Amino acid sequence: MSHRIVAACIAVLSLVAGLLVAATPQARSAPGDCPKIYVLAIPGTWANGSSPGIMSQVTSGLGPETQVAFVGYDATAFPWERAIYGKSKAQAVANTEGLALTMLRRCPGTRIALTGYSQGADAAGDVASEIGTGRARIRPGQVAGVVLISDPRRSRKDNLVGPPLRGEGSGGPRLDGMGWVLPRAFTICEPKDIYCNVPRDYYLTRIVGYLAETSNPTPSQILQYQAEASAIVGELLTRGGPGAIVGELSNKRARDQITSFSNFLQSGAHGTYTTFQVKPGVTAVQWAHNFLAGLA
Repeated sequence: MSHRIVAACIAVLSLVAGLLVAATPQARSAPGDCPKIYVLAIPGTWANGSSPGIMSQVTSGLGPETQVAFVGYDATAFPWERAIYGKSKAQAVANTEGLALTMLRRCPGTRIALTGYSQGADAAGDVASEIGTGRARIRPGQVAGVVLISDPRRSRKDNLVGPPLRGEGSGGPRLDGMGWVLPRAFTICEPKDIYCNVPRDYYLTRIVGYLAETSNPTPSQILQYQAEASAIVGELLTRGGPGAIVGELSNKRARDQITSFSNFLQSGAHGTYTTFQVKPGVTAVQWAHNFLAGLA
């Protein structure tokens, strides 16, 4: 009898143990075939697909624990091309979030890193902002780091790498900033690059940037659009009321900003990030590469 009781107890214990094993949740650490860091790199306008431009240098040779994916999108800056700027950027944002979520579902222990240049930095920064402010399905803790080069929505509150700047991005700063990912998010801007460093009193240029950003409005960004429009108009009114607005749209003021933009294009400042040094002996591309390499 005692043998049967012992056998029954063993059987019950075995069954309970089996149920406990079955009920134990899977570990959240990444499996062996999962990267520690998943870098999503968004190229700039006209540097897309098989030709990711400086993003290839930023992400080359990051190490065995890091996987890199270049985000494809219909990159364009002008309405007469395949997609207007706002729609083009929205596509980049959606594609980036989709790739990140796909990886995190497969590899819950993997952490995401975001990087981008120019229009790609605009999109990468928006993704980081949505995550950092709780508006995305990705948690802030799942983001290892962010590095943006020539971000058209750079804010004076962002963590700047390189010499100090007086202006902000041509599209206006993000309303809520980077939120919880701010301590791990960095931005690089060549001082003469007006994509990311427009003087605050260049209102006409800021209006053009604002119109580009809102060329295909995203519902979740409506408050951002309203805030930037209010900031531009408010600053103009503070400077001198309706007369200041008329003056800003005058031929002379417009010519001054057009001349400035022409000088900027001729300077090639937007394309100097492989040589522009953020500190002695370290270029922007090298700094971004080293930052991403150090995340794993």
